[in-house]
Amino acid sequence: MNKTYRLELDVTLDEIDESQAVQIAREYYRKTGGAEEPVGKRGRRHRTIPPGEFVSGIKEAIMELVGANDLLKKAGIKLVGVTCLESDSEEIAPEEHVTITDQRSDGSIEEDAPGPGKGALDEFETRMYLCRWPNGEFSVVMAPTRRDALIELDEWAPGYPSLLFPMDSCMVDFGLNDDGGIELNQLGEDTEDFIWKTASPALDEARHSKGAIRPDGEYTAEGKELIRKAVVHERTRLRDSQLGDAPAETEAGKDLQKQLGMAGPVADHYIQERAKRILQSDNPKKGKPN
Repeated sequence: MNKTYRLELDVTLDEIDESQAVQIAREYYRKTGGAEEPVGKRGRRHRTIPPGEFVSGIKEAIMELVGANDLLKKAGIKLVGVTCLESDSEEIAPEEHVTITDQRSDGSIEEDAPGPGKGALDEFETRMYLCRWPNGEFSVVMAPTRRDALIELDEWAPGYPSLLFPMDSCMVDFGLNDDGGIELNQLGEDTEDFIWKTASPALDEARHSKGAIRPDGEYTAEGKELIRKAVVHERTRLRDSQLGDAPAETEAGKDLQKQLGMAGPVADHYIQERAKRILQSDNPKKGKPN
């Protein structure tokens, strides 16, 4: 039976040492075959990540060098998780030094115990999500978990976990116009009802207000005014309320989130993937995993 230990390690170095450490880490990365990442949404093609991109700074260099310790490998000690944080002259809490994860019997890595909200992000729900954007628009994405949905949606804009709603059913009909473009024909009745009630409840209420619709199905003057006000309300009611909804949990993730403006859970995902590639780089024949 494998045992897991948590190692806490503080290191110090000056600016000259930092530059040298980064260069050594990049050279080690180059010698061990490098890493690849999928290109495009489907991920069918891969590109080799250059050393300067994979080891972009001192934090990545430290993680690369920690994983390069041959004595640990000879002793049968397998490093399965690492996080590098900068202390800013303040003592780092023990749980922030290193994140050790469990390793399943098949060799795959399992993330450490979930933090606040993390369980919901990685929990299987329905494979289909409605994403309500703060500006009143919405998208539908197919994904096994909320985190996967956020990763897919990041192609368009940063999403918010609290504005992802699992859908029990989704039926959409499309048509082909004369210009060769795709047009929406109609939504399934249950799908349309779910979207109205979930994404735009105020607008849905206005649409069905007493006196808003004439017998012929057209809106009355009063109904049109209610609709106009409801549209303005739906476009603005969530504009500022979700800004702190999706912070990254790791320090490296926070840096990435700040640099690229992506959702925190998405930034944490890419940091975790980078760490896995570093930690699983001990097979020179196969190189680093994709």
